[in-house]
Order: sequence, then C-alpha cells, then structure tokens
Amino acid sequence: MLPEITYKIADQPEEFDQINVLNYKTFVEEIPQHTTNDSGILVDKFHSKNKYAIALQKNELIGMIAFNDVKPFSLNIKIENMESYLPTHNSLLEVRLLSVRRDKRGGIILMKLISEIYKWTKHVKKKYDYIIISGTTRQLQLYRKMGFVPFYKLVGSEEALYQPMYLEIKKFIEQYGERL
Repeated sequence: MLPEITYKIADQPEEFDQINVLNYKTFVEEIPQHTTNDSGILVDKFHSKNKYAIALQKNELIGMIAFNDVKPFSLNIKIENMESYLPTHNSLLEVRLLSVRRDKRGGIILMKLISEIYKWTKHVKKKYDYIIISGTTRQLQLYRKMGFVPFYKLVGSEEALYQPMYLEIKKFIEQYGERL
C-alpha cells in the first residue's frame, strides 16, 4: 500500500525549504526558465506574497502550486492590459509554479492542489471568478481537459514557452467537485 498523500497550505519552515528545492528542480533543471546556481535552490520572486498548496507524502514534498491575489501578477508584467483579454470578472487569483515530482505525475495531484486553493478561498471567505495561469506548452492538453481556456498568445522564451490561460472556478467545481 502506498503512503497517504496529505494536501495542505504550506505553513512550516521545512515545507518552504522543500518548495524552494522543488522549484529549482522544475524551473531550472527540467524547464530551463532560470539559470543554474550552486545552491540547488530557487526562491520565487513573488515568494513574499505567495501562498502554496502542497502535497506531502511522509512529510516529503511531492507537489506544489503557488497562488496569490496581489497585483501586479506575473502575467501583468508579461501582457500589457492583461485584464482586457479576460472575461468580465470581479476578482482574479493567479496560480503559478505548478510542480509535481516526476515519479508522482499522472494522478490527480494537480486537481487536489487546486482543490486546496478552493478550500482556502472558502476559509478566507473571498470569492474569485477566475484562476489565471501561464501554462507550460508541455502540458496544454492537461490544462484544456481541466477547463482552462487560452486568452493570449504564447509568452516566455524559446526554451520555456507558456500559454496564458484562465479557468472559471465555478465551472471547475461543478465538473470536478465530487471527486475532490
């Protein structure tokens, strides 16, 4: 029997340390978005305003996703007048830095991480209309299957291209709520 996976919002120093290591493995070693360094650690430039939904197995980080509702978003920096490309909305939540350890991919970890974000929104009693992401072009089929919709041309560099996308939270919960 496989060890149980725990999903939660990161709140412990050792969890943040593991987030920075997984961030490096994914966005330096796997997707060459950032340059290498000797520490093997990558702290996100938005770390101070991020919250992180994480997946732990035996206290070891196997998946994470960062989110925040504080503008400017990373997409505001990449797309001038970004919100003009989106459907009418009251409130947005940017989700970034999706990373699941290679040997744990293919399951429902991503959906469970998004579910943790949704639980957090209910806990803080704040209603968001849409999640926005810069989805790696390597996973566009997965994002579309989940209900994400492209809203702008590709952004990033030749080595790391991303598709700006949005997901209507209400539709996501209607479609997947029973399984989450």
